[in-house]
Amino acid sequence: MVTQSPEVVNVVPGRTLTQPEWLAARIAEMGHSWGTTSPRIAGTLWWCMVASALVEQIARAYAHDAQAAEPVLDRFDCEVRPDGGVERIHVLAEPDESTEPGAALRETLAAVIGPVAEVSGAGVPALWAIVADAVGNRALDAGSAEAGTRLATEIGGKLPVPRFVRIGGRTFVKRISCCLVFEVPGCEMCTSCPKRPAAEREALLEKLAADS
Repeated sequence: MVTQSPEVVNVVPGRTLTQPEWLAARIAEMGHSWGTTSPRIAGTLWWCMVASALVEQIARAYAHDAQAAEPVLDRFDCEVRPDGGVERIHVLAEPDESTEPGAALRETLAAVIGPVAEVSGAGVPALWAIVADAVGNRALDAGSAEAGTRLATEIGGKLPVPRFVRIGGRTFVKRISCCLVFEVPGCEMCTSCPKRPAAEREALLEKLAADS
């Protein structure tokens, strides 16, 4: 999936992610940054980045057998970039051994996905699929595919469990979501895009594995 890294300039409470007017403005900024006027494309790109930020800390904690803080909407802040994207979240409460981060994350994701779908026109199942791939990728970044499977299982609900594939001696997420970046003028499909023909995707991933 595609990311950008402009300077972070603003911090907002987590609950802001559920406000339609705020979401519409941020998604419009994302569209302007990428050169698209389609709310569906801009909203999908925006959600790819937000989903990654929401799951990253828990996936990393699970990969290292550490206690993860609950990402409850009223207990974290978001760093917002000039292009409208959320760079990362900061959970304001210390981890509690008696809490269930997966359940809390499910509630947060459900509370945000509804308004994002409404504002952007992106499908709810497509937005959940993006979360599944984000969970898998952040778990791999932390060194443990199993952590992604565990976290997705704990989240449950409408979230698919991420799938993984071994190619060229390296593990990749076998994606089920598309960020739609190839619909932006001048952009191409991601290497791992599920819309690529399977043989083409595998060849590209094998080359990526060899180069890395």
